[in-house]
Amino acid sequence: MNAGHIDTEVARLQALRQYQILDTEPEKAYDNLAQLAAFICDTPISLVNFIDENRQWFKAKVGLDVSEMPRCVGLSYLCQEQGQVVVVPDTLADEKLANNAIVTGYPYVRFYAGVPLITPKGDMLGTLCVIDQVPKELSQKQVEALVALSHLVIDQLELRRYVTEVSEVTEKLIAQEQAASVQSEAARTRTNNLLESITDGFFALDKKWRFTYINGQAERLLQKNQNELLGKNIWEVFPEIIGTRFYREYHKAILEQVSVEFEEFYPPLNCWLQVHGYPAKDGLSIYFQDITERRRTAEALRESEERWQLALHGNNDGIWDWNLKTNEVFFSTQWKEMLGYKDHEVSNGWDEWIKRIHPDERDLVLQAFQDHFAKKTPFYVCEYRVQCQNGSYKWILDRGQALWDALGDIVRMVGSYTDITDRKRADEELKRQNLRSQLFAEITLKIRESLQIDEILQTTVIEVQKLLQADRVLIFRLETDGSGTVVQEAVLPGWPVILGENILDQCFKEEYIERYRQGRVSAIEDVQAAHIQPCHREFLQEFAVRANLVVPILVRDSIWGLLLAHQCAAPRQWNNFETELLQQLANQIGIALSQAQLLEKETQQSQELVRSNAELEQFAYVASHDLQEPLRMVTSYLQLLERRYKNQLDANADQFITYAVDGARRMQTLINDLLNYSRLSTRGQAFKLVDCNLILRSAIANLQIAIADRKAIVTHDALPKVMADSTQLTQVFQNLIGNAIKFCQNKQPQIHIGVAKPNANLDGESLNSIPSVDEWLFSICDNGIGLESQYAERIFIIFQRLHGRDKYPGTGIGLAICKKIIERHGGRIWVESKPSQGSTFYFTIPDRAGKQS
Repeated sequence: MNAGHIDTEVARLQALRQYQILDTEPEKAYDNLAQLAAFICDTPISLVNFIDENRQWFKAKVGLDVSEMPRCVGLSYLCQEQGQVVVVPDTLADEKLANNAIVTGYPYVRFYAGVPLITPKGDMLGTLCVIDQVPKELSQKQVEALVALSHLVIDQLELRRYVTEVSEVTEKLIAQEQAASVQSEAARTRTNNLLESITDGFFALDKKWRFTYINGQAERLLQKNQNELLGKNIWEVFPEIIGTRFYREYHKAILEQVSVEFEEFYPPLNCWLQVHGYPAKDGLSIYFQDITERRRTAEALRESEERWQLALHGNNDGIWDWNLKTNEVFFSTQWKEMLGYKDHEVSNGWDEWIKRIHPDERDLVLQAFQDHFAKKTPFYVCEYRVQCQNGSYKWILDRGQALWDALGDIVRMVGSYTDITDRKRADEELKRQNLRSQLFAEITLKIRESLQIDEILQTTVIEVQKLLQADRVLIFRLETDGSGTVVQEAVLPGWPVILGENILDQCFKEEYIERYRQGRVSAIEDVQAAHIQPCHREFLQEFAVRANLVVPILVRDSIWGLLLAHQCAAPRQWNNFETELLQQLANQIGIALSQAQLLEKETQQSQELVRSNAELEQFAYVASHDLQEPLRMVTSYLQLLERRYKNQLDANADQFITYAVDGARRMQTLINDLLNYSRLSTRGQAFKLVDCNLILRSAIANLQIAIADRKAIVTHDALPKVMADSTQLTQVFQNLIGNAIKFCQNKQPQIHIGVAKPNANLDGESLNSIPSVDEWLFSICDNGIGLESQYAERIFIIFQRLHGRDKYPGTGIGLAICKKIIERHGGRIWVESKPSQGSTFYFTIPDRAGKQS
């Protein structure tokens, strides 16, 4: 031992004695720190020990029965030698330590972690250590917490020294107070300076519980100044602490003349306080400090440990913890069980992890780690396949977070494994469903848009070939004899093209056609090994087919053809998705074919109807035109006969002549109306933008005589501009207003023409039909005789009348003309009426005013 070491040891022992800590009674502050160290490090034994010349004396101990040990026994010398934190995971792994007395004997130490207790002046007084009887590792957070606790031990020692010094000074001041006031004042000043310099709050109470001194730190902690406290009774200033632990402990110190220390929550300040009370002859000295942050730190450490344990044992995810310094990885039991391994079947090596990653994704995983280590990503997140114990693969969502030390080096990474195999399968199924939906939507759209069968069939084979990744997809048009033609085909390069070929399979008998007509699906996974007739196998091999899937295309109850998928490169197992896809597509094709047939038939019928209507209109025009001349001659001679022989024949003859003349006139009117009706579609003018106000004014002018005769009142709303045939629209208004005047009996006609847009009502009445957004709704409302609702549709039929000509004249064509005109304009017309309550005629005109080119 050299001289320098001896001098250092002498200085160390001298510093230790200054604290007067050796062989003192146990103190709760030190016991609490020892217990907190054991709790944080999860060890059964913890010690606060001080080392003198010959022994290690334990100021506080947890889990140990002895109060001291010889200095030559134990492991504290390691901290003294190294001057820093010492962690020994396993003493038996070190030959020098394996023979130590505390390793081979009580307390049988296998794990040791110690922190040197070093004073602010650098003297090492002892250690704060934790011990276990089994090997163990500490996390970085646990080591940091242990170092923080060692600082608290030194704080307690410093506080003890301060208290001793203050007590000594206080005693001297009391003894010399009357003898030397100047010296007393100087001593008081020194004491005050000392009390003001410490980090603890301090106040002194006399025997009547009055404040005699309070330092600045106490003022800050209690949030009251000296003027508010000095000379005041503590229980009057702080009545809320009466009956609390503060009250009980202070009284205990005075009554029993013992020092007290405790920790207690102080609600008014919402903080935790650590309190030391020291009785004196004239009162009580109190030292206290705010330990809220320390309590929170300890609580956070405890909660963190509980969360870790809960996550480790209660989570369905697998947990891993990678020590990048040693390249060892901790795998939780759940991690191993997720892949089908027992706990002992996977070691804690990095290679155990990386070798199980699917080769196709290994580089992806390594790159994700590198990106996170380079801080390109805030977290490590990766999805990949991992091989299980049985050789199969599972999809895993792997997430983790790296930890860097103060130098920026990665020291640790923690993460979790989540089994997402089911989600991946669901995603794949969803993709297939989406592709199928897109294909159905595209085919359905083509069916709705055009019913171009060739285009629909071509789209089907191309998209199915892509979706199924088949070598060939084709549609076969089947004839009654079993032969047929390939009408559409999508085939990969290198395989025979059979589009347009007429094919006959000699094995394709009538019974096979009947089975397909009943909905039979044929799936051959391997043509070579399948139980089929040799002739059919040869037929398929002729087109290089190794596997095929066949579904029938049915139109109503008959078979139209077949939809086929071929695999030519190798055999193939067809799954339910593929079979259902072809069946549903075949059904869509069948619907398209059926609709195409119906459309063709409907087109033929429409063309026939157009031709027939044209002929009928031509006939009506020719008939009415040819009847005009002889009818004019008959009418002229009858009128001549009436003028020449009136009152010259008997009364019956005059009556007969009158009937004949009237019939001829009505026949003339009927022919003209019929001629006009036949010309509505063929002789109508082109639509143009017209002002309905001007149209209505023209109609009213044409009816001026009838309006004047009946003194009719005609009112109207402001009417819009519409795209229409002005002549025909005038005729509609004229016919409807004329009828309103004609069918108003024994009262003055009142007629109103209104107009409405969507969601509007006329005259407050509910409409049977609400106009759409792009149309105008017109109404002609009267106060006439009205009609029964059962006749509301009949009156729009040509030649239909509800009254005799002797009562209300007319031909019964007027409303039929209105209906035909409105329908030509793309609108509708109807009536709402009740007998004796008037009628309202409605018609709609599309609002194309803003859309004309």
